[in-house]
Amino acid sequence: MLYNCVLLDFDETLVSFKESETLSITKVYNKYGVPATEENIQLYHEENERLWREFEKGNIKKKDIQKNRFNKVVETFGLKAGMADQMNRDYVNYLKNSAILFDGAIEFLEDIEDHVTIAIVTNGIEAVQQNRLKLSRVIDFADGVFTSEKMGYNKPDKRIFLNALKTLGIENHKKVLVVGDNLQSDIKGGINAGLDTCWVNFENVENTTNIKPKYTAYDFTQLKNIILGE
Repeated sequence: MLYNCVLLDFDETLVSFKESETLSITKVYNKYGVPATEENIQLYHEENERLWREFEKGNIKKKDIQKNRFNKVVETFGLKAGMADQMNRDYVNYLKNSAILFDGAIEFLEDIEDHVTIAIVTNGIEAVQQNRLKLSRVIDFADGVFTSEKMGYNKPDKRIFLNALKTLGIENHKKVLVVGDNLQSDIKGGINAGLDTCWVNFENVENTTNIKPKYTAYDFTQLKNIILGE
C-alpha cells in the first residue's frame, strides 16, 4: 500500500457541485421572478467564482461571499435593495439539501476504506457541507471532516491540511496523499504542506498553470490504484 491517509476534497471530486449549484440557483431565480436562462445563471457563476478566488487568496471573509454574490443579479434585474441577502439564504438552504454523487464515488470509497484513513478537507460552509456529506453518504466513510470555517484556515493554506493530520494523529506525512480537482486550492495547498498530491481531472482538461501535482487521475479506478499502489 502506497498511502495510509487520504485528504479528500468533496465538491467536484466526489460530488458534482456544478449540478447542485445550477439546480439551487434555478430554484432561487424561479422564486424571485428571474428568468433561469443559461446567461443569467452564468451572471451568478462569474461573480461567485470571483469572490471565492478572493477568499482563497485571503482577501475577503467567507461572509463576504454570501453577502455579495447575488448583488449583480439584484442590480441587473432591478430587484429591491436587500434582496441579495434573502436570495442567498434561500440558495444556501436549497444547496445544503442537494448532493449529487459522481458515478463510482461510493464504490471508490468502499474499495479504500479498509486500507486508509479518509478525511474530507473542504473550503465549503460548515452547515452546508455537513448536510451534503450526510445526504451523499460520504460521511459514512470519513474518519474526519475539516471545513475551512471550522478550522479557521482555507485551502491552499497549508495549516488546514497539517492541522487535520494532527487531529487525526497522522505523523508520517510521507504516507499522506492530498486529492482534489482544484489546482489552485487542493494541489497547491497540498504542495504548500509538503504532501504528495493527486489532481482529479475527470474532464481531461489541460493544466495551464505552473502547479504540478505528483499524480493525475482521470477516473476513480486510477485514483484507487494510485492510493493503494496497485
